[in-house]
Amino acid sequence: MLNLEKLRIHKAHSRWLEGFFVQNPVLTRGLALPFAIVVTNNLKYGVAVSILMICSLIPCVLLSRLVGQRLPKWPMLMICALLSMVIIMMALPLVTPISAEITDTLGIYIPILSLNSIISFLCLRHRKNQPFLLALVDALTYSGGFALALCLISALRELWGANTIWGIPVTLPLKIGGLQIAFSGFLVTALLSALFRAIERCFRARIYRLSNPSAGKEGSFS
Repeated sequence: MLNLEKLRIHKAHSRWLEGFFVQNPVLTRGLALPFAIVVTNNLKYGVAVSILMICSLIPCVLLSRLVGQRLPKWPMLMICALLSMVIIMMALPLVTPISAEITDTLGIYIPILSLNSIISFLCLRHRKNQPFLLALVDALTYSGGFALALCLISALRELWGANTIWGIPVTLPLKIGGLQIAFSGFLVTALLSALFRAIERCFRARIYRLSNPSAGKEGSFS
């Protein structure tokens, strides 16, 4: 009988940090993809959207955990969306120093951020029967995972598409102008998603082999 105890321990521990890497909201779960695809042609925009997401997601998830059991699902989601919109509007002064024209450039994507699928997913997940601490951890790790994904995508697209990083010119042997168009966001997101899944798969395979030394002689981990 195969010993999978370490895999179970890994799964239990990773639950507390799943939103950051294992179940990254953008690269693994495929949530909030419009932001990863459209607004990530510049690192400044990726950082700005990430800051707004962090400011809005955490209060909404905690509110859902506190009052979600007392409200039907749809009214609760509408309240969370309204709260998110108010917080995002209040948080705009935090991102305007990044770039003076950032609110004009992002345009409609700023209010749309209050209705994104990550907020809906976590608010519904933590409506009932979830510890308050776990709700807080999920809010922190999922917002961090969102920021990680957007910053990686936007940095790669700006670096190789415009040969700049944070607006500062960088000398590179190659410039791929097509990375600045929205469609390239699909390609970069897909490549990073495959990379994240491959790393997680290799990590689990290593744990399996360490806990079952004889398994490698009988067959490979699938």
